[in-house]
Amino acid sequence: MKPLRTVWPKATIAGMAPTRRARVVAIVVAALVLVLLASSQSVVGAGRADAVGPRKSASAWLPYWDLHRAYRRVVSNADLFGTASPFWYDAACTGVSGHPGAGNRAVIGGLHRHRIKVVPTVTSAGLTPTTAIRCLGSPGTRRRHVAALVGLSRSRAYDGIDINYEHLALTTSPARALRVRRVFTVFVEQLCPALRRAGKTCIVTVMPRRSDRPAVWRSKLMPAVYDYARIAAAADRMRVMGYDQHASGTRPGPVAGYPWVSAVTRYATSVAPADKLELGIPLYGRDWVGRQATSLTAAGAVAQARQRGVRPRLHARQRETTYRYRSGGRRHTVWTSSSRAVGARVGLARRHGLAGVAFWAPGMEAPRTWPAVRARLRS
Repeated sequence: MKPLRTVWPKATIAGMAPTRRARVVAIVVAALVLVLLASSQSVVGAGRADAVGPRKSASAWLPYWDLHRAYRRVVSNADLFGTASPFWYDAACTGVSGHPGAGNRAVIGGLHRHRIKVVPTVTSAGLTPTTAIRCLGSPGTRRRHVAALVGLSRSRAYDGIDINYEHLALTTSPARALRVRRVFTVFVEQLCPALRRAGKTCIVTVMPRRSDRPAVWRSKLMPAVYDYARIAAAADRMRVMGYDQHASGTRPGPVAGYPWVSAVTRYATSVAPADKLELGIPLYGRDWVGRQATSLTAAGAVAQARQRGVRPRLHARQRETTYRYRSGGRRHTVWTSSSRAVGARVGLARRHGLAGVAFWAPGMEAPRTWPAVRARLRS
């Protein structure tokens, strides 16, 4: 970059009194120093300014059913969070409806005062695989669906929209999964430019994949409907859910085992630019009896272990906390997030150069989680 120059007419400076001339020269020199410092800082930060680090590179989903607790956690750790995504809306083919409390202006204003962008999440309970193929596969209905979402983004002081369409992925048919993949990808490729033309950010949340193969995950072919490469190319950010490796219906196991999350992250960065990706990190746990699991917060898991008189341990390989106990003659197995588990996954995102991390969901976390996140981001 060429140095910036400020040119003063020589006659103007020469005609000044000596004292005044010295003062003006000093002002000019100081201004040049400030300009050059600003220029050098912008060059140093260019290209990696959004990579996971000490800046506000964390995002948070805020459940509408526990909005105020999640909101308080985010604003009290505003040095970490750059974006908040309240779970406020659900989409059907014909439009978008709001959950209780959707569009709360006090929440929007409070987040903005803490310099946190508000990008509400839109889910898709009204779009089954069959409905999605019919709706998003038709140019006319797809166009109306995109228009409804752009209109939603303008309905409040929103900074963008987060698309989290999971219900359309609930299929065990490879042929149907492929058809959903095609129409959903085209939909994203039309939605994101439309949002940008409206001055809004386009974020797309996807389920975890570890390879190009349409592998079964939790008895479904769900990840197969997400074309990581094309979605990341179209979106401003793609959030990859790094959780639910094990859930109700599976044998007991980590919610997000470290080797599994590593494989998800490696695949994502092999097909999409790392600086467009956010790694979703869980702040909850599950309590299994046989293959049936009950969800619980990480804080609740800590309290339960204390009540049962058992000591949780961090599994050396999975880097997730686990413990067992007996109740009513039945053995329970718990796997849960913890401050150390979260810290390990933030560290993983940093090593892969991801743009950020996203948490589901503040208010569920174990004690000392946010200091652990802060330490990892600043190390």
